[in-house]
Amino acid sequence: MVYLDSIRLFIGATATLAALLLIARFFETKFPLDSEQPIAEVIIDWKMFAVQVGMNYLVSPVTTACGIMLVNAAGGGWIHLRADGWWFLLSVMLVILATDFWGYLVHRAQHKFPVLWTMHSLHHSAEALTAVTGARHFWLEGAINTAVFPVLGVVFKIPPHVVAVVALLYFLPDGLAHLNIRLSLGRFALWLNHPQYHRIHHSVEPQHRDKNFCKMFPLFDVIFGTAWKPGKDEFPMTGLLSGEKATGILDGIIWPVRNGLPVQRLSLWRAT
Repeated sequence: MVYLDSIRLFIGATATLAALLLIARFFETKFPLDSEQPIAEVIIDWKMFAVQVGMNYLVSPVTTACGIMLVNAAGGGWIHLRADGWWFLLSVMLVILATDFWGYLVHRAQHKFPVLWTMHSLHHSAEALTAVTGARHFWLEGAINTAVFPVLGVVFKIPPHVVAVVALLYFLPDGLAHLNIRLSLGRFALWLNHPQYHRIHHSVEPQHRDKNFCKMFPLFDVIFGTAWKPGKDEFPMTGLLSGEKATGILDGIIWPVRNGLPVQRLSLWRAT
């Protein structure tokens, strides 16, 4: 019964995400930054999205169980967050900041260590950013994080409705950060992650390398000196410097070892 409930939850969440992405795609077609994006590039993003969802579905029972075991072994959450009254707002804010900080550290590591970059480079191979580029990740990245590094679950015991609210709030700046729309926040560019801010992170321009890692607020980019405030019309080209990119579902499954490419060569692909 629990397994069936998990399947229903997974299907419901996937359907909701797909609907939101289709809505986002509608706005991309109405207010595009690049109105001449090759349809083949958009299709590749959807293929990578399918690989991510499909592979996660296959491995999630194991990775989730491993993560839960680690959290339970560590005591089930060192800090018990409250969700009554004003505590709910404080808990949401704390979880957002903690998630942002951990996400920032992981993202920096993905760009620094070649073994992680071999996986993360699939995401950066996108030459045409679209609504679904946010799901264009090598499937093993998420599996490893869930199974081996359930850091927030170890540190915090978070009420379910706090988790739900944070996930929803995160989808707006993080999940939609790759939209193909011309949007500039001007003087407020360092207040919230948005498509132009994150496009700098994907830029092939050398001055943009290793900039704008944040997921929701640029706070930790500012603190650690990795923030780049984009100019009004600063919308650079994106992709890997080598021009290497995924072409099909098989690439999405075996990306780090495709064509037998060694770690040393992959480490030179960095476009950010």
